[in-house]
Amino acid sequence: MRRHVYFYTHVDDSYADLAAVLAGDPSAWLPAPARPSGDGWLVDLQSLRGLPGAMAAHTALVTVGEPSIASGSATLLRAVAWRSAAAEPFVPVLEGDLELASLGGYGCHLSVMGSYRPPLSVAGEAGDRLFGHRIAEACVRRFVLDIADRLATSAALPA
Repeated sequence: MRRHVYFYTHVDDSYADLAAVLAGDPSAWLPAPARPSGDGWLVDLQSLRGLPGAMAAHTALVTVGEPSIASGSATLLRAVAWRSAAAEPFVPVLEGDLELASLGGYGCHLSVMGSYRPPLSVAGEAGDRLFGHRIAEACVRRFVLDIADRLATSAALPA
């Protein structure tokens, strides 16, 4: 059974400035330090406070799709997926979309909507119900907030 995760945040900058950064090189907006690796980027995924160290941080291989603009709207999408960089069997693979949507002069809405299948079959689903889903949500939340910070910082730099 796939589990869904979603998180969004508001970014005050203009859509045009943020979209220009998000449509470009992922090293400018992925959580730092994003290191190129094969077809993706090695990113240290972090959760928010309250989790033990081994659960709070994990290096993932993040792949990023090409940017696409939703027809008839000021919305930019990039497919994102991540899996354990160490191929650890207890870390789920997440697949989703990173979306930047204009709020018509009131900044932007940045979100990740995705899903993952809990690892390790039945035992993994039980663990996911107990604490795994909270870890996944916390990682997605931190991922979105870090990207929002990087986008705002990069958009503020002179061209």
